[in-house]
Amino acid sequence: MKKMQEINEYWERHKGDPSILLPARGIQSRIALFEKNLDKKRVLHFGCSDWPYTKEKVFEKNLLHQDLEKVASELYGVDLSEEGIRIMKEQGIRNLFTGDIYTLAEDKNLADKKFDVILATEILEHLVNPGMALDSVKRYILKTNPECRIIFTVPNCQNFWHSFISGLRKKETVHYDHKFYFSYRTFRTLLEEIGFETEDFYFVTYGRGHRTMKGKIMIKLFSWLFQCLSPYLYFKCRVKK
Repeated sequence: MKKMQEINEYWERHKGDPSILLPARGIQSRIALFEKNLDKKRVLHFGCSDWPYTKEKVFEKNLLHQDLEKVASELYGVDLSEEGIRIMKEQGIRNLFTGDIYTLAEDKNLADKKFDVILATEILEHLVNPGMALDSVKRYILKTNPECRIIFTVPNCQNFWHSFISGLRKKETVHYDHKFYFSYRTFRTLLEEIGFETEDFYFVTYGRGHRTMKGKIMIKLFSWLFQCLSPYLYFKCRVKK
């Protein structure tokens, strides 16, 4: 926490500068961070179905929501895809709703629920208006539990593969449905404009490499050499008091 306090103090001093020193936090596995921060917590997971890959991931036990079931004390999932939710329900996954992040604050299915953590993983880059979605989440938190934390992961615009390797090949490697990529500065600025404050931050990897010795070694090595070029950004936030 001391390191994050130093980062926040630096941010306050320099956020008006045209360039800003990126936090030296090292690379973490996003799933390892989820497991740590969601342990024994009441959790609302946005984008839980990972549509259109739901069916294959559910059967391979490779769906993030299935990992979260093992650590959260109570887990709810919301997704815009009715088909994705249907497939998950057929496999015995409970507490699932079809819903829209833009209208979260008005969602009757969740109006009486109180969560410790809201998880929004790789969602905002798919939206036409991420600021409106963030405002909806903020209003829901203030309505149900102002002490609730929210964790975001978003694609890093400085991802080594996208920004360098693909450039050398004169190609653009991007998900067909992505509208945005973010940097540490642009996403943190957006969060603050909407009314969130950052409690924790990391550059993160996507998969489960932290569970193998080889993966742990690679993450440790790249943490100091290439952390700013990692695929994703992790922000743990709360609504500003």
